[in-house]
Amino acid sequence: MSDMKKDNEEAVVTEGVELDADDTVLDDGDASADGADDAADGVNDATDEGGEATDALQDDVDQLKDRLLRLNADFDNFRKRTQREKLEWGAYASQSMIEKLLPVADNMDAAMAAVVGAGDEARNVADGFVMICRQLMDVLTNEGLAEIPALGEAFDPNVHEAIMMTAREEGQADNEVVMVVRKGYMYKDKVLRPAMVQVAKD
Repeated sequence: MSDMKKDNEEAVVTEGVELDADDTVLDDGDASADGADDAADGVNDATDEGGEATDALQDDVDQLKDRLLRLNADFDNFRKRTQREKLEWGAYASQSMIEKLLPVADNMDAAMAAVVGAGDEARNVADGFVMICRQLMDVLTNEGLAEIPALGEAFDPNVHEAIMMTAREEGQADNEVVMVVRKGYMYKDKVLRPAMVQVAKD
């Protein structure tokens, strides 16, 4: 009788132990599941943060690329402008000197007109003077100076400066240049000095 009671008590104890073990396993399983969920949440958070950081870095890269492109464009424009100015400076380096010589050319024209009627005694001097004038004009022409056509031409405000108007005579066109008061000159493709002219008007 006592042996049977003892066996029953051991069975109860054993069942209690087994139940406690099962509870422990279940508790451990729940903890593992909770830990996995927490880990997953952590990974998701880290992934979100990593994505935001990547987007921020990409924005910075795009901004730097844009700035670099702008700087390259500015530098290219500066280089082209500098080259163009250098070429223009070289092409028009003689302009100032030629402008200073124009009054000399004007005086030589006037002197040539005065010696046209010179007598035989002054003929040699006149011929020598004409030769000097032509040499000077040849030098200026080689440098890019060109006389602006005026007499008999239609008045062009871009290259002519009208200082007098006169009534149109027979054979003259309206707005025709009928007299050149002072010659005008082009230096290469620029108007160095407009021609002073008299223009016929109806």
